Amino acid sequence: MQSRNKILIVDDNATNIAILEETLAERYCLQAASSGEEALACAEEFRPELILLDIMMPGIDGYETCRRIRANPKLKQVKIIMVSAKAMVYERLTGYDAGADDYLTKPFDEEELLAKVRVYLRLQSIEEIDQLKSNVLSLLSHETRTPLNGIIAPLELLLSDPDGDIEERKEMLELASESARQLQQLFEKVTKFSAMKASKWLFKFTPTNLSEVLAKATAEVAPLASQRNVIIDQELENIVATIDPLEIQFVAKAILNNAVRFSPAGEHVALALSTGPDHLAFRVIDHGVGMDEQDLSQIFDEFQVSDLAHHTEGQGLSLAIARQVAIAHDGTIDVASQKGCGTTITVKLPMAAR
Repeated sequence: MQSRNKILIVDDNATNIAILEETLAERYCLQAASSGEEALACAEEFRPELILLDIMMPGIDGYETCRRIRANPKLKQVKIIMVSAKAMVYERLTGYDAGADDYLTKPFDEEELLAKVRVYLRLQSIEEIDQLKSNVLSLLSHETRTPLNGIIAPLELLLSDPDGDIEERKEMLELASESARQLQQLFEKVTKFSAMKASKWLFKFTPTNLSEVLAKATAEVAPLASQRNVIIDQELENIVATIDPLEIQFVAKAILNNAVRFSPAGEHVALALSTGPDHLAFRVIDHGVGMDEQDLSQIFDEFQVSDLAHHTEGQGLSLAIARQVAIAHDGTIDVASQKGCGTTITVKLPMAAR
């Protein structure tokens, strides 16, 4: 299953929202907000590709809402079409000056609306893919250096001394093999993430016992936990959900891996599964070093680390993939942390079957 493009409708008039929803719901994934303040909060979590934004609203108007969206680096690529009864040229220019990409006058023609939506979604996709390519090249240029050196140097030593000590030759071959494995995993992650961002990744949803999926993820992380002397406590109950089991297992493994890596020796990492009225959730709690506000805001953002030189082993990419998987399940992934007090990452999924 491939995800549909997401559009945020912002209008204080319920009738206008209903008209837009009737026009667009069959083709796109929609969410609505009735004020500028609500739109700003909703946009960060929903991450729309396109916003249809009314101008005259209570509280902050459409112009100011547009300016604040443009000031948010997480929403820098979203396309914004102003939809308003205001048709004067200076009003359009004010909208463009605030950061809008286009302007549609009410009452709008349905075919014109659909045409503009298609154009700007296509343009947004092209720009996002171009940015993704640039980021991927930067990431690969850095992260391939160490494993490549780990392959080339041992092989050159082996070739220069074909009659060397057997044990030393074995160690060099093991180093080259481990470095090649790291490269393979990195390229697999890049390929997977790129496909998900381009909505070309095929998810396979099926009714699955979520506790079994989480137990498998824990078993995969167990060797690293043993090596670092970290204990993983599981609090799981049998809950059946319609999910892609392999992708949710990847998410749980990525979060557990991150928690174990940043936990001091002898500490515990907790994995708990619970249900709410309309959702189920699993959370991973560690008592490690925690994160400051800047790192916290970027933990799931691909390539958005403050220092690329410390973006090692593709760990940030794993968590970025985890967010894409959560989005594809119509779910969310959130983090709460404080420097020196540990971190909690929570994945929420809808209870209703897809």
